[in-house]
Amino acid sequence: MATVLNLEIERKARNSRELLVDSQLTIQDGEKVALIGRNGAGKSTLFGLIDGSDDDYRGTVRLRKGATLIATRQEHNGLGDVSCLDYILSDLPHYAQLHHIIETYPATMGEDMAKIEEYSHALERFGELDYYTVEERVIRNLEAYQLPEAKVRGKLSDLSGGQKRFVELVKVTQSQADLALLDEPTNHMDAAGKAAFIEWLKQTPLAVMVISHDRDVLQVVDRIIELKDKQLDIFKGNYDAYLKQNSSSTTSDVAQY
Repeated sequence: MATVLNLEIERKARNSRELLVDSQLTIQDGEKVALIGRNGAGKSTLFGLIDGSDDDYRGTVRLRKGATLIATRQEHNGLGDVSCLDYILSDLPHYAQLHHIIETYPATMGEDMAKIEEYSHALERFGELDYYTVEERVIRNLEAYQLPEAKVRGKLSDLSGGQKRFVELVKVTQSQADLALLDEPTNHMDAAGKAAFIEWLKQTPLAVMVISHDRDVLQVVDRIIELKDKQLDIFKGNYDAYLKQNSSSTTSDVAQY
């Protein structure tokens, strides 16, 4: 498997409080990784470093050249009047830019060869990303989560917390991304919704990094990374394996002391 993410953080602080020091992480194509840690340890901050929304750190975060990333949101501040459908489409990698070119260039490009070439490339890339039918797929996917089309075309603010989780999940599944960052995806989900998410997580070819305290989710990952004492401690296997390794490590530390 090829590496999709390589992260080396020398120091990350917030308000003079250190959150990460000398921490390394790599994620491979298709790998499922869970990030755990106490509240306030810096899990969401680490996601911000990876998705590029936070560049105030010392170190390097490298996504493989040409690879795309998709991230879920916990909050939707300022997006309440946006329709669910438009919200999903606007967050898909390259969708907004390509759609703008396809919709506007025919009326303005004339004999401009540079624009004609850009337009042709946009048409080709739109097809490669399977975006010509993405609206229909989004609607059908959300209908499977008991969200009728009227709700999908309605305001994001009209949805419950659980319904917004389904919107985030469908956004990820339609993204054609290489790496997905999921922040507490099963919060507010009912049992049926959580079961559907876990089934998707087991089958998706995407590399996934998920912040979660849900043991059912932690049972289906390949590795667990614990953010503790400003470090990223890596444990191979699922939650059961983590408990065994953690217990063994604690026992060893006590014996050594």
